[in-house]
Amino acid sequence: MDTKSRRQLTELRKQSKKEHEELLADPADCEQETTFGQRMADAITGGIATWTFILIQTAIIVGWTTYNILIKKSGFDPYPFVLLNLFLSFQAAYTAPAIMMSQKRQNINDSRRAEMESNVNVKTDLELYALHEKIDDMRDKEIAELKNSVRELLEELRKTQPAVPKSA
Repeated sequence: MDTKSRRQLTELRKQSKKEHEELLADPADCEQETTFGQRMADAITGGIATWTFILIQTAIIVGWTTYNILIKKSGFDPYPFVLLNLFLSFQAAYTAPAIMMSQKRQNINDSRRAEMESNVNVKTDLELYALHEKIDDMRDKEIAELKNSVRELLEELRKTQPAVPKSA
């Protein structure tokens, strides 16, 4: 391996070490600084994506409809529950964009991590290539040494054997 390749490999190793540390770290620790809106979108998404939220919302809807059905015309939101539909539409109108913002930010983070993983894979391939070169060089040297040894042994053997007379 020439000097330029060694220098590049050293640089790649330094960069790879940094990226390995970042990849092995907790994803939350590696994220870039978030804005208030992004943190709010994550909080809304985190709150909505729980069984607690689903159970509380279900209890509210069941309580709302039960109360208004039992009270009938004097209830604050008689059947067909227009006010309840308005609240649920309002909730959907605001939670959907928050979820989308959170997913968009998560996709950006995932893309960044995927790019780092790809870089690490490429660097691993380069490291393997360098190791193969080293092993090939070692093997070639070893084969050359063995050939020299065999040649020397053959010469020694020829020297020690008596000359055989040729028969006519």
